[in-house]
Amino acid sequence: MTETSSSSPIVGIDLGTTNSVVAAVVDGKAEVLTEGGQAILPSVVGVDPAGKLIVGQVARNQQVAFPGSTIASVKRKMGSMEPLTMGDQTFTPPEVSAIILRRLRQRASAVLGTEVTRAVITVPAFFDENQRQATRQAGQLAGLTVERIINEPTAATLVYHAGTDKQKHIVVYDFGGGTFDVSVVRIESGVVEVLSSHGDTNLGGDDLDAVLMKHVADEFQERHGIDLRTDASSRWRLLQVCEAAKRRLSFDESFTIGEEFIAEKDGQPLNLQTTVTRSDYESWIGGLVDRTIDCVDQSLRDANINVQQIDDLVLVGGSTRTPLVERRLREEFGLEPSRAVDPDLAVALGAATQAAMLSGETVGPVLVDVTSHTLGIEAMVGIGFDGPILNFSPIIHRGSPLPASYEQAYSAVHDEQDAAKIHVLQGEHQEIERNRSVGDFLLKLSDPSGDRRKVIVRFDLSLSGTLKVTARQVGNEEQEELTIDNALADFQDQQGQAATERLDHLFDSVDELGVQDDDRPWRWRADAPETDAAQPTVAGTVVGPAEQDDLAPAHAAVRRAKEACQKVDGEDAEDLRDLIERLEAAIRDDDQDAIPTLCDELDDVLFYVGQ
Repeated sequence: MTETSSSSPIVGIDLGTTNSVVAAVVDGKAEVLTEGGQAILPSVVGVDPAGKLIVGQVARNQQVAFPGSTIASVKRKMGSMEPLTMGDQTFTPPEVSAIILRRLRQRASAVLGTEVTRAVITVPAFFDENQRQATRQAGQLAGLTVERIINEPTAATLVYHAGTDKQKHIVVYDFGGGTFDVSVVRIESGVVEVLSSHGDTNLGGDDLDAVLMKHVADEFQERHGIDLRTDASSRWRLLQVCEAAKRRLSFDESFTIGEEFIAEKDGQPLNLQTTVTRSDYESWIGGLVDRTIDCVDQSLRDANINVQQIDDLVLVGGSTRTPLVERRLREEFGLEPSRAVDPDLAVALGAATQAAMLSGETVGPVLVDVTSHTLGIEAMVGIGFDGPILNFSPIIHRGSPLPASYEQAYSAVHDEQDAAKIHVLQGEHQEIERNRSVGDFLLKLSDPSGDRRKVIVRFDLSLSGTLKVTARQVGNEEQEELTIDNALADFQDQQGQAATERLDHLFDSVDELGVQDDDRPWRWRADAPETDAAQPTVAGTVVGPAEQDDLAPAHAAVRRAKEACQKVDGEDAEDLRDLIERLEAAIRDDDQDAIPTLCDELDDVLFYVGQ
């Protein structure tokens, strides 16, 4: 049984590829929990030159200068155990995501004035079982009890049309920084029923940035013979200005991309300057937008709904601000897309609504979600010239309402068989190799003859999308459960405690969050004491909104310059020390006129000395 909401709040977290958000329901209303007036936490993690952990905007600010010490877009790695390097340390994707979640947890504790240990976390609807398990693992490493994993477009639906009783069919088009999802939803009499979901976990705003960067880099290479993508620092600088250009092209017909001293040739610095028009940009990204429309069409087919039956089109995710996206959707549906809720915040607000419902509050509609993938096992369907013919045998089909439970009977191949391999797969194809392996285990068989040849395989899929597989032999009381035989499960069993201890050590710092009084217009409980939980500590240099938003680049420039002083001598070292003193004085005096000029001068010197 869960604790009451008054003693232990459950927050909603949108763990995004580019940005993350935490929200909670207070006094019956879903609110985004801010820090220094900022609702969004960039999903970027790094270590500064002193080896201190930094998270969010500060980490994003240092990304250009120290790409090897910074990790971004980790969400795209979830479900794998690919090692990620940050400085002189190596992390797994769940560990990096856990750092972001811990930061959000600390923000929530500071704003609500009570320790937060429970959360609803959102994932793309098309995340598979391994990716969902990795997200749950990240939550656990962050010290959170993950009460439920819900799909992002489903969460967004909870804050759109929350009070309607009239039946409506809604398409939720969720185009985020790293993933794309679409869900077809029916709302009626306080019930939100997801009819279908489709998507692409490798399609998002990052891909739009990459397309623009490719064209700009190709043009620069053709002009100067240098590929900016081969140098880590130049590549990050190029990606940053292309991302800014993408945002500007949502409002302007053209934009000039400029970056000074981005490369060097024959001892001379080279500047980047090129003008991109919106029409050119849209022609480059047209194929990616078409891929999202293909997903929309598939989702409509799965829901057995036609375009004319759709009452509303809800846009979620920052990439939906691209004018081409809106235009293509208008053409497809003949409807005006809806942004009644900020696309960047809708998912977190919906997660908070679901969290409050789990706490027993009546704040929104009842949620009925569906599974986004077909789940089944490998089964022999015959004997061919080359041996057994193995196919994918579905047990729970895509689009089944959650929670879902289903049993399927199979037979042992022969009377002497002493074990059956239960290989669990996820996908939509008859061919085994075209589906994704979830895991496997062996069921021991005893005298598999007559009725005892029958093996019953049961799938139980929870509301969070967590899968439990059991298998038993008829006439035999013993049964086996799925133990996922992959690196993620091994990590959970053998390395989880060590990872938790390592993260605890990283977060052991005296620096405070940048949560201000304006971020706390209310308390979680009227009688909540003013304890240390109201001002938790967090690693990094985030001490307030001024430093986070304005001074972080200046601090990063000082750190780079001090490092460079140890590697150069003579007049170069003297120039660096002089600029460091002047910049540090400007930072102390909060001289907003002098700081940008001194940073530029420092960057010029650092470039010429090769640092």
